[in-house]
Amino acid sequence: MKNLKLAIVLIAVGVIGLVAVNLYSPSYSYTISSSDFQSNGERIYFTATSNSGKPIISSIGAMTMRGGMMSCAACHGADGKGGRGRMMMWTFNASDIRYSSLASGIGNEKPYTDELIKRAITEGLDSEGKKLENPMPVWQMSVEDQNDLLDYLKTLK
Repeated sequence: MKNLKLAIVLIAVGVIGLVAVNLYSPSYSYTISSSDFQSNGERIYFTATSNSGKPIISSIGAMTMRGGMMSCAACHGADGKGGRGRMMMWTFNASDIRYSSLASGIGNEKPYTDELIKRAITEGLDSEGKKLENPMPVWQMSVEDQNDLLDYLKTLK
């Protein structure tokens, strides 16, 4: 009986902890309907799906996901400014991916060109060729979709 009471108390503490984490941890939230997309790049940014219907696949290590399960906005925010993000029980700092920030250089990195931004998205490498930090996924998408996404990043202010 004593073990049952202890188990109930531990479960209650765990549930309260999870509720507190979800209530007090910052996370990005936005609501978008399909009619809200003004471009294919914007659709890709928010949903990781393409107007063309071509699959967009992301992978982090051995974990692979099809479009719609994860998106740029999920970590970098609707405005692309990045900040503190959360994935499951792990927190991280997501970079500012607005084109103006990437093209001017972040910290000591050399500035990103259009081709280096596409390489970061599709190969997971920074402007100097080093692996980007987790949880940045590697995205598989058509060249057309890469160009559309890049055009959308250029609109973020």
